[in-house]
Amino acid sequence: MLTFILLDYKSAEATLQCVNHFVDKCRKSSDDVSFVVVDNSDDKENFEKLSSALKTISTRIYENSILEKKNIRGYTLFLWKNLSNVGYARGNNAGAKIAAEFLNSDYFIFSNNDLLILDDSLSIDSLISEAQKPNVAIVGPSIVGKKGEAQSPYFEKPFFLRWGIEYLCYPFARALPTCLGSGDLQKNFEKNPVFRVMGSFFLISRTLFESVDGFDPQTFLFAEEMILSKKLRDRGFVTHFVPTVHLLHNHSEIINRNYDFSRRLMIRYESEAYYYKTYCSVSSFQIFIVRLILKSYILKKKIVKKIKERLK
Repeated sequence: MLTFILLDYKSAEATLQCVNHFVDKCRKSSDDVSFVVVDNSDDKENFEKLSSALKTISTRIYENSILEKKNIRGYTLFLWKNLSNVGYARGNNAGAKIAAEFLNSDYFIFSNNDLLILDDSLSIDSLISEAQKPNVAIVGPSIVGKKGEAQSPYFEKPFFLRWGIEYLCYPFARALPTCLGSGDLQKNFEKNPVFRVMGSFFLISRTLFESVDGFDPQTFLFAEEMILSKKLRDRGFVTHFVPTVHLLHNHSEIINRNYDFSRRLMIRYESEAYYYKTYCSVSSFQIFIVRLILKSYILKKKIVKKIKERLK
């Protein structure tokens, strides 16, 4: 059994469209496929949209909230109403627990609800086959953005290169060599293993996911797959990239609507700072200094923006 696990945050239409798209793309698969959708918000209307769109087989109370077993065009789907927005890590951990307890899943695919499969069908066999190789834990496909830009895989980058130099040098950061920038995208994939793949869509076995207690619940929106890859690597397992499976990341605007640029940047920083401190032994002093650099960068960016507006 392979189970797709999706979080929904006030985006019922997108989630339903995504699940239906996955159903279409999995029709040729010989694998037993199912779905778990976690409504990760307190929006009752959103849950009603999700629930009413799918045929209900049974309903129960699970973890003090509603768990509905559904049927979507012949596939089993569990829909669970979380009590609040607990973030990506804890929301997906809840979905994985439901998939294990009620579906006895062997593999999980954690997916955003804003992805499109570009191939005629999703080659689940290719992903599982890669995951069954010795010491392979996480498997991710080729993912591109709306303009065709690659979004996976990634290499590991030291803390100060990732967060310090580029922001310290603003507004002259463009003059920096690429190797000193903050980006960690591996633009020219050559061979496996890689450090990590994009967290918007990847496969992992239930056994290995549970062996490291799933996603670290201390993060909210970012760095979850980075931490998961590191936890598994510390136990001797690696991440593989599969360039023959192709997806489009049709970026949702949910996060952008709820958090402005400055807030998104700081949330991402705090999540990654937690990763570097907890899993890479970066000192609290370094994290404090870089936090000051980022706040200075945000201030400078606002000043530059105002100057440009006045010069127009």
